[in-house]
Amino acid sequence: MAGLSAPVPVGSRPRPRAVPFLPPVDGADRGRIVAAVVIGCVLMGGVMYAGPVPGPTGVLLVAMACAAGGILLRSPLVTIVLLLVASFLRLAIHFDGLPAEPMILLFAALVVSAGLAGMSGTARLRFGPLEAVMVAYLLWNVASAMGEHVFPAVIPGTGEPIVLYRFILMGTVFPFVGYIAGKAFFRSATQIRVLVIGLLGFAAYSALVSILQFTGPEALVWPRYIVEAPSWPERAVGVFDQPVVNGLVMSAGFVAAVLLAADRSLRTWHRVLSGLVAPMCAVGIYLTHTRAVLIVFGLALVMCAVIARGARAVFVAILVAAAAFVAAEWATITSADRASGGLGSPSEIHDRLNMITTSMWAIGEKPLAGWGLGRFAQVNTHHHQQWASDISWERGYGYSSHENELGIAVELGLIGLALWLAVLVLLLVQVVRAFRRLPATGMDGRTIGVLALIALVVWSGTGLTVDLRYNDFVNLLVFLLAGAAVGASTNGAGTRTGSPAERRDGVAV
Repeated sequence: MAGLSAPVPVGSRPRPRAVPFLPPVDGADRGRIVAAVVIGCVLMGGVMYAGPVPGPTGVLLVAMACAAGGILLRSPLVTIVLLLVASFLRLAIHFDGLPAEPMILLFAALVVSAGLAGMSGTARLRFGPLEAVMVAYLLWNVASAMGEHVFPAVIPGTGEPIVLYRFILMGTVFPFVGYIAGKAFFRSATQIRVLVIGLLGFAAYSALVSILQFTGPEALVWPRYIVEAPSWPERAVGVFDQPVVNGLVMSAGFVAAVLLAADRSLRTWHRVLSGLVAPMCAVGIYLTHTRAVLIVFGLALVMCAVIARGARAVFVAILVAAAAFVAAEWATITSADRASGGLGSPSEIHDRLNMITTSMWAIGEKPLAGWGLGRFAQVNTHHHQQWASDISWERGYGYSSHENELGIAVELGLIGLALWLAVLVLLLVQVVRAFRRLPATGMDGRTIGVLALIALVVWSGTGLTVDLRYNDFVNLLVFLLAGAAVGASTNGAGTRTGSPAERRDGVAV
């Protein structure tokens, strides 16, 4: 019939155009990114080798700092990426000439940048019940920090004061602002790809230094404390010098790598590169030799085998391979030889049992308002309790909390715990709703939905063994992913951005 094109043979259907691994940027964005990187490098060099600097050189550095600030304030997305990098490397970089560490300065720039974007109408900063509970929990932290308590906020034994405002920033402000920023500035496929590729890079570096920590050559490992003075010599500690946090980042990165490797809209070599990161992360996760890390990683694999449509077969195969490995190495894994991969450690279990008993006693003594922010170690020193007579009383003595929610309950009382649990429940509800609303394809579809849900579950599970409030990077990253998923789900199919190939043939997960 006239006006109708002839049918296209099945074998001759054109292949969709590949989506670039890194998102395309226009001239203005490219100029801001390049300018920020150049100015930042010059500033870092100046501060490291000459700061604080008097005279004309000092004036020049101040002027360049103002220029860098102007660039960052005009681009919240660039500021967020730089903040993630600064938080990732917080322990490794130190600048004596700055009024605060780079992470804090970049966070301040992000807050101002987001506020300006909201006032100018270039970003939608919407506040609902979740944000209201976040504000309430933050105010409760501030009130506890300012209140009078039985013990001072100092480290027992040394008397070194705990900087409470920084404790609040890392454990509360960072993740909450991360969620709001993620929801506002990571809404499209192009923007979300920046976040996902960033996660892949962080995980790849963590896996690389984890492997080199045990296999060498040690000269390639940076920062040097990973091989020269790790807090846990028998475990992969990563740049965080903490095996649990290191494993959490690699677990989220493993999921991201598998999803990107399965994304047919990416070029082949980009998919191969993502596929190489996945086994690196798997090896790094094992080298943490930490029960909590392996348990939450296994949980992530099970969840992905259920919800990651399009990549289920991959995750099922990984689960089968992992089960076979555990069965073959069961004797070694259940031993107490950490250097050989053993996970048996009765002393650590006894530490936690005594701390659980101490926590329950402390909650009973001050149930509503708690003992005060940052006071858990003090309570565990002056009122340390014993789980049972067959467990040494000294186990866990004077430690900070090794369980996130119990630590909050002891320090902030049941009121603080209720506010925190309300944040977690509302956040989980938002992410689950976003996951169900997101389309099945594209980077701004189920890819970010799966990542956000997995990261939130892994992060929450890790909180059963550590106090998450000390871990600024993972707090920020997880809440950014959650915010990005919620933001993408509110865009709607009619406003999705990205290339036609990405929208049509993104990975179905």
